Amino acid sequence: MFDSDDVPPHWCPDCGNELAPTGLQPAGIGQYFCETCRRRHDHYVGQADASA
Repeated sequence: MFDSDDVPPHWCPDCGNELAPTGLQPAGIGQYFCETCRRRHDHYVGQADASA
């Protein structure tokens, strides 16, 4: 299950506002959304713990 506390904050490269975390892919890609620009940005955040 996705927990937004598990991913670090990121900022929009276009407007500089903090991105809202919206999901986490199993490959360690955090999905973020910029409310200002209305665009999604994906960032590598690391592999999830396989033992969980």
